[in-house]
Amino acid sequence: MTLRRAIELCNGLDALGDTLNVSTEALERMLAGEEEIPQPLFTQAVGLILEASATRPPKRTPDSHKGGRRGRH
Repeated sequence: MTLRRAIELCNGLDALGDTLNVSTEALERMLAGEEEIPQPLFTQAVGLILEASATRPPKRTPDSHKGGRRGRH
């Protein structure tokens, strides 16, 4: 799941491969479960996800509008 999310954030498998300095073919094998994801590569992918989530505005929830909850709770 980590690699799939990193692919989304990088806008594609090729871009993630470039970012992580690994071949597209190797990434495809890892995604298919044919090859184990090396720990340093996994750590880099997690770092990409954390960095992206830190720079994006938080998702709005029904209670996140101005004024917060209404009525008694």
